[in-house]
Amino acid sequence: MNPGILLVLAPLAAGLLAFILPRFLARWFALLVTLAACYAAFSLFFGREFVEVQARGVNVFVTDSFSNLVLMGVTFFGLLMTLYSIGFIQRGSLRESAYYGNVLLAVGAGVGVALAGNLLLLAFFWGLLSIPLYLLVNMGGIGARDAAKKTLLITGGTDSVLLLGLACFHVAARSFNVPEEPLAITSFIGWTAAISLIIAAFAKAGAMPLHSWVPDAAQTAPPPAVALLPASIDKLLGIYLFARIFHTYFQIPQSLQIACLLIGAGTVVFAVMAAMIQHNLRRLLGFHAVSQVGYMVIGVATMNPIGVLGGLFHMVNHAIYKSCLFLTAGAAERKTGEAELDRMGGLARVMPMTFVSATIAAFAISGIPPLNGFASKWMIYSGILQSQAEIGWVWILVLIAALFGSALTLASFVKVLHSVFLGQPKKTAVEGKTPNIAMGLPMVLLALLCVVLGVGAVSIGVEMLLAGAPGVAGVDVGAIGLWQAGLATVLIVAALALGGLIYVFSTFLRTREVETFVGGEVGERAAMYQFEGTEFYRTIRELPFLHSLYARGEQKWYDLYEILRGLTLYCTRFGRQLHSGLVYSYATWVVVGIIIILWFLLTAYNVF
Repeated sequence: MNPGILLVLAPLAAGLLAFILPRFLARWFALLVTLAACYAAFSLFFGREFVEVQARGVNVFVTDSFSNLVLMGVTFFGLLMTLYSIGFIQRGSLRESAYYGNVLLAVGAGVGVALAGNLLLLAFFWGLLSIPLYLLVNMGGIGARDAAKKTLLITGGTDSVLLLGLACFHVAARSFNVPEEPLAITSFIGWTAAISLIIAAFAKAGAMPLHSWVPDAAQTAPPPAVALLPASIDKLLGIYLFARIFHTYFQIPQSLQIACLLIGAGTVVFAVMAAMIQHNLRRLLGFHAVSQVGYMVIGVATMNPIGVLGGLFHMVNHAIYKSCLFLTAGAAERKTGEAELDRMGGLARVMPMTFVSATIAAFAISGIPPLNGFASKWMIYSGILQSQAEIGWVWILVLIAALFGSALTLASFVKVLHSVFLGQPKKTAVEGKTPNIAMGLPMVLLALLCVVLGVGAVSIGVEMLLAGAPGVAGVDVGAIGLWQAGLATVLIVAALALGGLIYVFSTFLRTREVETFVGGEVGERAAMYQFEGTEFYRTIRELPFLHSLYARGEQKWYDLYEILRGLTLYCTRFGRQLHSGLVYSYATWVVVGIIIILWFLLTAYNVF
């Protein structure tokens, strides 16, 4: 059997089988299947082998180096999250057979999207992915049912928009196959196709205004499930489709390019500002997952090689460090039994490896050199600067938004690290279990990848992983600018070593030790003056202009799902009033309807 067909069918069939397996067998069966799928995907990518399956002139499964990269990412994160789940899920906390079955179905559907050689097959696997996503979110804690319903309605509802786009694409291209040359958008049908596909990509990736399912799912779903889908697979597939739309399917006009750049800039700023005031750790990470999508959209929409390369590299980097952050959050939550930041603290001593992994991932998402997040953001900044001639003054707004978003991201994660790991220890901090090797290995591996892909941004990220991605042909590696990851790494390590030496020698010069001054209070009253990390940015929240914006955000004013839900309920109430159950009311509507129909008929035949 063709390896492409086997890669799709094996996880899907294994997922269905896992539902009926005993709990103990289901977990190890899922691990073996994801390990085999990961091995096959890595072999395809590094062996430079491409899948090509046709039936009666129709492309079924076709890959290139970019789809092979996404395929490798889907299976890799499937393997890591399965391993983490084995150590994380406590016996009896949920139905493990169903959990691992849905994980395998999600991996199989993601593989299908990456391998799909025509858009109709892509739509099938795209919609199929919504089912395990819904079921995995629904396995969470309090509020999981509402979050799962919201997730299904947003992702499933936009699947209908995807089908509309595919129908229009077929009318324009006369085929569902991927076109050999991008289609020019010259008609209403072409515009409808492009915009519909972009909407579907934004919903899957979690870009504004179709983002609100991501923080809700992140807050309630099991942490490894969040790391698998909203953090990694959904981001990979959403940006994968978006990049294909911009650089494979269509010739994007300038107006649509600028619109996407502005949406990306707005996603960066508004989502990170929402993240700053969150007190729930996983909800905060969910808003950051939304914010980072904005950088990917900006990079791809710059439509110059260095910007596109940065956006796609950021897609890979985000999947790595955001998955690591969700896994460390899950470990902290398992240790303390809490997800609220003000109820955590002091975990660095009892969970040192988790702390180090979380710190590296937090610095990576904040764009601190020499980590991978900085490298991809630097390329995106360069791409924005190089697009000045094409997009005019808009580049200023986009660049300011990107830089501002990075600063607020760092500020937000200062709060996270202080509240969870460096703050005052809470009594719950020692009650739970510390991470075992099954949980620790994925976290440490992902943290190491943040360093490796930062130091080797050009040799590994650009030349190995993304050399064949769409829109990056002819990229000038020198256009990355003056950034030299190797030299910067040496200087940073030297600075850290010097700081360590100063710290060590300074300990010998201490003459006395005194308790921290807390305003004159001692004993139990001193606790009144402990400064919680959740209070870091209360001043920003209370600013007159921002206070009203934050208040409306908490009231769901900016949630498109809630807006449409309210409109639907209003129309439903209006319809109920019309259907009163009284005979004369229905007779009145029948008479009015007949009069309206007769009026149109008589007018159409020029009776008057």
